[in-house]
Amino acid sequence: MPLFVTMLKVSTLFFLLLCIPVMGQEYKVSGHVKQTDGAEVAFANILLFKVSDTSFFKGSASDEKGFFSFKNIIRNQYLIRASYIGSNSDYKLVEVNSDLDIGLLYIDDKGLELNEVVVVSQKPTLEQKVDRLVFNIENTALSDSDLWDVLKSTPTVFVMNDEIKVKGESGVQIMINDKKVNLPPEDILNLLSGTSAKGVQSIEVITTPPAKYDAEGGTLINIKMKKNLIAGYNGAVYNKYSQAVFPRQMFGTSHFFKSRQLEASFNYSYSQYKILTNFTDITNFIEDGQIRDTWTSDLEVIYRSKKHNTSAFLDYSFDDNNTISFSSIATLTPSYLTRDLSDTQILDANDGSTSGFYTLNNGKFESINAAFYLDYKHNLNDQGSNLAVNVHYTHYDYDKNQELETDFYDGNRAIVGENNFNTFNQQHTHLYSAQIDFISPVGESANFESGIKYALIDSESYIAQEGFDRDQEGIESTEEGTFFYDEAIFAGYASFDAKWNNWSLKSGLRAEYTDTEGDFSLSTDKIRNHYLELFPTLFLQFNPNVKHRFGASYKRSIIRPSYNKINPFQVFQSNNSVVEGNVNLQPSFKNSVILSYTYDRDYTFELFYRYHRNIMRLLTFQDNESNLLRFITDNVDRELAYGVDFIYRNEIYNFWDTYFLSSYYYGAERFTDILSQESLDQGQWTLLVQLNNNFTLLEDRSLTASLNYSYVSPIIIGNSRQEYYNEWGISLKKNIWGKKGTITMGLTDILKQFKLTNTRKYGNQDNTSIYKPDGRVFSLGFRYNFGNMKIRDNYKSKDTDERDRL
Repeated sequence: MPLFVTMLKVSTLFFLLLCIPVMGQEYKVSGHVKQTDGAEVAFANILLFKVSDTSFFKGSASDEKGFFSFKNIIRNQYLIRASYIGSNSDYKLVEVNSDLDIGLLYIDDKGLELNEVVVVSQKPTLEQKVDRLVFNIENTALSDSDLWDVLKSTPTVFVMNDEIKVKGESGVQIMINDKKVNLPPEDILNLLSGTSAKGVQSIEVITTPPAKYDAEGGTLINIKMKKNLIAGYNGAVYNKYSQAVFPRQMFGTSHFFKSRQLEASFNYSYSQYKILTNFTDITNFIEDGQIRDTWTSDLEVIYRSKKHNTSAFLDYSFDDNNTISFSSIATLTPSYLTRDLSDTQILDANDGSTSGFYTLNNGKFESINAAFYLDYKHNLNDQGSNLAVNVHYTHYDYDKNQELETDFYDGNRAIVGENNFNTFNQQHTHLYSAQIDFISPVGESANFESGIKYALIDSESYIAQEGFDRDQEGIESTEEGTFFYDEAIFAGYASFDAKWNNWSLKSGLRAEYTDTEGDFSLSTDKIRNHYLELFPTLFLQFNPNVKHRFGASYKRSIIRPSYNKINPFQVFQSNNSVVEGNVNLQPSFKNSVILSYTYDRDYTFELFYRYHRNIMRLLTFQDNESNLLRFITDNVDRELAYGVDFIYRNEIYNFWDTYFLSSYYYGAERFTDILSQESLDQGQWTLLVQLNNNFTLLEDRSLTASLNYSYVSPIIIGNSRQEYYNEWGISLKKNIWGKKGTITMGLTDILKQFKLTNTRKYGNQDNTSIYKPDGRVFSLGFRYNFGNMKIRDNYKSKDTDERDRL
């Protein structure tokens, strides 16, 4: 309890220092929505806009009899309009200086004489908020692809070697409706690539997350799910076939139900993939400053996977003030089989003789990851104050079995020896969390928010190896061991946001106390770490008029060692290649500053600076004595980056809009060589380019297309220099059968140019790694919508950001 008291005191002090309540007179605006034939329109959207700059101010919805009201409206002039299923009333100018009944808003009844809800394909739109970029994809060609493809098409997001980055920055966290997805990176890929994007409303790229969110990580990508607009039941089935060297298949179905108080959805997909990937490692092992021999390893990886992805969302409103929500998302991998075949040729630099070895690595992986969320929200008063409670549990288990067979050959490729062994690895992880959030308006245009959170991670790992030749030089493999890791986090935060005249402010302070403990069976020393850290955030935006927008932000964050990276076990990829955990990993801290200017909403310039201390990287080192390539996650002393971003978006013609991003920055990293303990610096100016083009074709706008291009010049990552790469991609979408059916086609890496080449040349390190995925993939998909597509009742959910389903 003393810890919670300390956090609350810090939060209160921060609020008192930064937040001066802005008090003023507030009024109520009410009215009534009808069709032109006199019938009431229930649950219509009512939108309020400022006259000064036509910006959106507030939204509401009419009740069952068509009545609506806005509370806490400050003195000003506004435009008000009602809309329902594509039909709108005329704008009405109102001046608020007292409580006001504006009378009737009429919606054309002809617009409601629809037998079906007709959704017209639209272009993706971008919205720049004070702390995030919102990429709206609903009803676009992207909505019929999977979430992985959507992320690769999202502005500022780059996918490099199956790792998600934002403008070149790693450590990206994935959320769904403001709830963090607690999955390792490889499972994030499995989940997103196996989940349809049809239920997605928008992708939020939050470059500097506010204090409400965990201080863990850097940029957040929040996947916002849309709500069902139609009363009753409806659903869809979809199928996607992809062809690269080998075929891939995904089948899925989604179901929605909505009544007056209950809204529920269920999604399921099954995917079956067979994928080819090639790697090449070239290592010049050095002795006395000279190359002793060169090892060239060509690795072909084929994996076959079967995956099930499910998600369920349920919202129940007891009344206007009380809502309970249940969410669940689960990924089941019953079969993930890998076949790694490598040929390593050894060239003696002295006499030119050759030898080598073949390695066959057969692996089997099974996993289950299930997360459950329970939310309760209570509105405390009519002014907008509310209290929200969330509890969460994640269960994650996996089994990894590996059979590695190595045959050594001489210069005539005659087999002269062998080394065979098996590895068995298991992990069981449980994550728990509970959070309470309080929100209250402060005056006429400000809000105060505060909350506390407790999170616990309990992880147990086990490894065993059988048949390994332990007399081999340089090998210190783990015969059998267990590793227990526990982490507890206590957090509290306070934040304040306000709008006045042409200014917007969002500020906050978060305090997190972390206590970790690790116990490795092969070590007598227990791992203990505990620390209390503060994480301030500040966002400021100034809009002098509709043509100009200025912004500034600051954020401090933390990245903690994950239970996978801190796991000390070794996993061999071949006879001379090993991936190692690191029990000595320390948390890293990042400070980020961004200054931005936007002209006419289409041209944005950003200056940024970030300093990341103790950043964690997967480093590649060559052990010249043991002829080993070691892949080790370690703390890099620091990462420093500064540069400028330019973003352009515009509608070139009424059928063509475009988005262009260029980021030019200097990135440098300082790391310590694990063998020589020498501190080294590497720096590089890097250019990132992203170009997205979206087209809407045909008279009925039923055909849409997207053409995307990405380019990354040489970049420094850890102790590696990665060479440039570029990639083109295209997608098409055609609505058929009165828009009940949808056909999609796509082609990635059109020119088959994508590959990643990483080099390490310094001191006694001289090696190159080349990653060549089977990136050119043709896909063909079909989706069919069924169920209640008619307007049988005017049930329509309010569009509120606060109501979360996951």
